[in-house]
Amino acid sequence: MLTKAISAGAFLVPFLSLVSGAAQPGLNNVWWGLGLALVFLGATGALLVKDLDRPDRFLNVLLRPQWGSWLVRGGYAISVYGALVALNGLFLLLNIRVLEMALIWVTAIAAVIVAIYTAFLFAQAKGRDFWQSPALSLHMLVHSVMAGAAAFGILSFFQDAQADWTRFLITVLIAGLSVNLFTIILEIVTPHPTVDAKAVVKMIVKGRYRRLFWFGVMAFGNILPLVLLSAAGSEPMVLAASGLVVLIGIYLTEHIWVEAPQRIPLV
Repeated sequence: MLTKAISAGAFLVPFLSLVSGAAQPGLNNVWWGLGLALVFLGATGALLVKDLDRPDRFLNVLLRPQWGSWLVRGGYAISVYGALVALNGLFLLLNIRVLEMALIWVTAIAAVIVAIYTAFLFAQAKGRDFWQSPALSLHMLVHSVMAGAAAFGILSFFQDAQADWTRFLITVLIAGLSVNLFTIILEIVTPHPTVDAKAVVKMIVKGRYRRLFWFGVMAFGNILPLVLLSAAGSEPMVLAASGLVVLIGIYLTEHIWVEAPQRIPLV
């Protein structure tokens, strides 16, 4: 899911800077965003095919769709998003201004759908109570924005970045980390209605995943970059290092959130 988060975030972060007026990403970063979106979307598609073991099954998902399945909806969302990102690149290359903003907005909506559709796919697994959380889609959207900002933060180390763009990335990362921490804590401390969901939380906080959660996710993946960015985020090396740590933190969080519920036997 990290590849999907980077892909969606690579478009959403420049989009947010544009519509908010907080910063101008610059043409170079726009091209980087489109490139990262397509590369990591391709990686996401490859991983989906690998999970299905046989490529023809993925084709069946698209060619013989069961529209009630979020696997199908997600497959089409990925395909549409990829086409829209490529179309944005074509418009930019040919300097086409007609309906440019409309295309950007539609692509941003597709990016949001790509970012969060897995939450609805997980929710269809009714036997996994922990995945029924309504906060899961918010969690994934925040991860996408964080991942996009983190990727641009790493890129900023290798190129000269405008001061307003750097400040924007720092602000997005700090805000994303803050919301992410709040969401995680809320998920952990909120009483869960079922025995299985409570068992998953206990496994994360006190059991099998406790070290990975407290030291990997919370301390390393969230609090460390938050402190670094608040203290010296404008330094290119600090921003790049924080971006890398944020991506590792997202990976560790998603690893726990995906794997831990599957440790509970279905009865």
